[in-house]
Amino acid sequence: MNSLNHLDLTPAERKQIRACKLKVKELHHHSVPELQKLLNVSKIRAMEIYALSEFQSLPQIGIRFAHDLIAMGYYSLKDLKGKNPVKLTDKFEQQLGVWVDPCVEDQFRLVVHYAQHPGRPKNWWDFTPERKAFREKHGYPKSRPKAPWFDLPQYKTANRIVAAKEVTQSDLHKKLKQAAIFMKNNFSKSIALKDLANTAGMSQYHFLRCFKHAYEKTPGQFLTHLRLKEASLRLTKTKQDIGQIVVACGFENTSSFIRLFKRTFGVTPAAYRIQKQKTTIR
Repeated sequence: MNSLNHLDLTPAERKQIRACKLKVKELHHHSVPELQKLLNVSKIRAMEIYALSEFQSLPQIGIRFAHDLIAMGYYSLKDLKGKNPVKLTDKFEQQLGVWVDPCVEDQFRLVVHYAQHPGRPKNWWDFTPERKAFREKHGYPKSRPKAPWFDLPQYKTANRIVAAKEVTQSDLHKKLKQAAIFMKNNFSKSIALKDLANTAGMSQYHFLRCFKHAYEKTPGQFLTHLRLKEASLRLTKTKQDIGQIVVACGFENTSSFIRLFKRTFGVTPAAYRIQKQKTTIR
């Protein structure tokens, strides 16, 4: 979380944060009454800001899922302590009226894990085997909605692209998807903004603007996410040393890779590998 925009702050709230010399990443270190007083906002708004800050302090939890948790009535990790992630997922699907991507259930498992074990770093995909095993054994409730989540307008990437005409929106979506596929196929290589813009057949400025709207990440953030995910898989499934993984995943150098990895996963690559080995042995 490195931007004020990740908290959906108003201009007045951003101004107040700067005036009070508050650190955006640490807003959830203040209590709700403190935020209410410091930012001169209502209690419910202070609760929202606290929730957006705390939820997004967890690895791979973005603003959309943070808002989803708030919509369900949860404003802190404390509210989620002791909750059943399976029931949370079922409740969420009923609330939306659609079935959601399985990784959403993994995210529910992640936030509940952090609510109960704040000192044990994990990522949502660490819960995928556990979730799959549970659903294979117990399945889903008969009342589960039939329509898929991607039928909802807000979840369609194309609908987040600003364009005057629908045909233009569709064309832009195809171009941006080509650039995303290019990154997935070439993440180990050095990729410049101009390379992506050329792949999409767009100017660099227009491409950057549209990509951020569509994927809610800059191209650089999107590429870094791909590289870190691949690195985590290699740490788990191969015996490659850190230097080999750095090169294979397209990072500039070992120190920057370790710094990014620790910021994302909460532990160093070496510690992450040890944790995964212990989990496998168990």
